[in-house]
Amino acid sequence: MSPTPSLVGRFVVEHAALALTTRQVSREQVEHALTPTKQQRTILIVICAYVLGILVLWNIPYVNIVLLPFKLVTVALHEFCHAAAGLCTGAKIKSITIDPDEGGLTRMSGGKWCCVMPAGYLGSSFLGALMVFAGFDVLASKI
Repeated sequence: MSPTPSLVGRFVVEHAALALTTRQVSREQVEHALTPTKQQRTILIVICAYVLGILVLWNIPYVNIVLLPFKLVTVALHEFCHAAAGLCTGAKIKSITIDPDEGGLTRMSGGKWCCVMPAGYLGSSFLGALMVFAGFDVLASKI
């Protein structure tokens, strides 16, 4: 004797089947949803131009000095994120050092090593992404 589905079970199955059949999407709708708008296309072009410009400037001797201030800001943000994670995990920050040779060091005692170590890369990447996206919003770029 096979078990008979309950009333609730049949209700769920019928509504799931109805939802699946009514959510059929045409190819044109998918293409329309995935095609970038004019503004999105402009943003993608600007991002590609930035990436290309950085790659070119990064690898040309003597010209890569143009990027030095940006590299030092990135190092500072990286070290600041280590320090912030250290403070959040109970560490005492002794010093933060930024070298002109694009290096840095955050000295601290205590804290949770497993949280502090990845915070530099994760935090500076997150802050950099916020800056890039803030550049496309007038109000956010003024904050």
